[in-house]
Amino acid sequence: MFQENKEDGMANECYNSLPIAIFQISKQGMINFINFEAQELFGITQIDFYKSSFSTVLTEKSKNIFQSFINTICLEKNKHTCLVEITKENNLTKKVSLFGNLSIDSEWIQLVAVEAKNEIEISFKKEFEDISNVSHVGRWELNLITGSLEWSKKIYEIFELDPNQFKPSYETFLSVIHPEDREKVNHAYSQSLIHKQKYEIEHRLILLDGRIKWVRETCYSIFDSNGNPEISIGTCQDITRQKELEIHLKESEKKYSNLVENTASLVWSTNANGHFSYLNPAWEKLLGYTKEEMLNRPFSDFQPPDISIRDQKVFEKLKLGFESSKNNYESVFLSKFGEIKYLNIYPTPLFNEFGEFVGSQGTANDITFKRTLDLKLEETYFELGQRQFAIDQHAIVAITNLNADIIYVNKKFCEISKYTRDELIGENHRIINSGHHPLEFFKKLYQTIKSGNTWHGEIKNRAKDGSFYWVATTIAPIKNARGDIEKYLSIRTDITEIKEADEKIKSLLNEKALILIEVHHRIKNNMNTIYSLLKMEANSQKDILHKTILIDASNRVRSMMLLYDKLYRSENTDIISIKDYFPTLISEILNIFPNQDNISTDIQVEPVAISTKILSSIGIIINELVTNSMKYSFGEGQVGKITFHAKIQNQFLIIDYEDDGIPIDPTILLQSTNSFGLNLINMLVKQLKGIVHIENSNGTKYKIEIKI
Repeated sequence: MFQENKEDGMANECYNSLPIAIFQISKQGMINFINFEAQELFGITQIDFYKSSFSTVLTEKSKNIFQSFINTICLEKNKHTCLVEITKENNLTKKVSLFGNLSIDSEWIQLVAVEAKNEIEISFKKEFEDISNVSHVGRWELNLITGSLEWSKKIYEIFELDPNQFKPSYETFLSVIHPEDREKVNHAYSQSLIHKQKYEIEHRLILLDGRIKWVRETCYSIFDSNGNPEISIGTCQDITRQKELEIHLKESEKKYSNLVENTASLVWSTNANGHFSYLNPAWEKLLGYTKEEMLNRPFSDFQPPDISIRDQKVFEKLKLGFESSKNNYESVFLSKFGEIKYLNIYPTPLFNEFGEFVGSQGTANDITFKRTLDLKLEETYFELGQRQFAIDQHAIVAITNLNADIIYVNKKFCEISKYTRDELIGENHRIINSGHHPLEFFKKLYQTIKSGNTWHGEIKNRAKDGSFYWVATTIAPIKNARGDIEKYLSIRTDITEIKEADEKIKSLLNEKALILIEVHHRIKNNMNTIYSLLKMEANSQKDILHKTILIDASNRVRSMMLLYDKLYRSENTDIISIKDYFPTLISEILNIFPNQDNISTDIQVEPVAISTKILSSIGIIINELVTNSMKYSFGEGQVGKITFHAKIQNQFLIIDYEDDGIPIDPTILLQSTNSFGLNLINMLVKQLKGIVHIENSNGTKYKIEIKI
């Protein structure tokens, strides 16, 4: 209705979209166009004002001011701003700041009207400057006809430039913009002119010292009736802090996302039906399912049936807000391979702004190892309890601290000591000291356990009633994980009856030893009597044969007497060392013969103890060997040598005996000889389960082997 062509219609539509009041008037002040924002500000419509004078809405005192303002614009002078009053309904007035420009064809004047907020005449620029100081928003205005660019004070502050040294222009404005953002800013501005639309853009500035700032820029342009841009008006706001926070937030979100994706904890969320809507990779690793296999499926699909029913009830309570992340619970899931996985679940319900339940989220920890370990520990504790019960039925157990104060005793300890547990706890073991053991005994004991070693031994203790008891004791230090000794554990066994039995046995053995010594003494005396009688009888015989027989018999008795003499003088009547017995026996036998001074000896005997039962027979054998040598191998006045070696080899007593006198008749055999002495040797060796060999070269040699 007011515009004749399509281009004017587009311009009017553009003006109507702007958030400022715009008029198009003639040089005479007649209104040609008024946009919607101006209609709202002045309280009039386009129809009311079309082809009317702008002065009709002004108060009387403002009409001259306005006319002067119009003239100034027509003369293209610098002052393009004025403050006027307009009349509204009910004779109300409103102060309005006007500023305007002449169109390119100089046919029209474009006015921008801004309501003034105070009684003082201020310009629109001054008002915006005050606001910008509070809001940290700068204003700029680019005159596309003259190419001049005006910056508010806040723009200089944002760009950190000196108004006295920096002259703004569109080109210099682009130079302050970060090189990577210049094309983006220039393109946004160019497109806004082409499409006649305002724009808003965020970009970076690069300051003189190289620092970076972020700004948010808005811009709209004023076009003439032909659609040509005349003025671009914009704002610039420093959003560096906001941008840094956004970047920090994005980085934090990225870190959080990485943390969630890479954490070993199980992170999850479900919808209102309990179907998984998110799962982090830890679930795949734990259960063996891929994320795609689990998403959009209920969590109950991955649980044993009984656990699924229970957890569904928990989920229903969660919907009502009864459960929270503070109330975790243990659950069970099944892996793809059927393995049981124990989880500790920390759920949180999710509600929308209307309080409606929309799902849940939370975390879970894999406690399978701990749960399995707990089960094993329970079994171990039960087994240890059974072992402790078994030990308590037999052993006497106590635990002391490093000061040897008792901190634990079992029932068996109380029974044998006759003290109650309360009487023992906190006491030292001296409470049961019998005084039997010397102080050095206990010093060595504590030195052993303090050095970290285990002590074994037998201790005699005294009970509360004064009775004594013996215990076989093992004391071991108990160490912590660092290897430091924290306490001592002692396990004892009652051996009182065994010790008493040992004492009786020792007493009996001592009595037996005394009896044996007495028996040996009596036997020796009796044999000495027999020996004397045989010697006397031999000396009284005139028949040489009879005399020889009696002397041989007396010599055999003398050999036995020597053995019993050794037994009588020995502490042990069961065994005698052959090193003490054989050399003495041979010397005693040689002393009987008158030619003994002509005979040398080589006697070598190992220090081995042999049973007296065997020695008595071996002594008779040696007596026969030496007697035969002295009687038959060496003649009267003949010089000779007797060699006697005895040793132990492979549990056999090996006797090598030889003389270098007249050899034995080679026709004599031990098995068939008429010699009583040789027959006696053969018989005794057989009784001892031994063997004997005779050689008669360069004298006579005997080799006797007897198992001992």
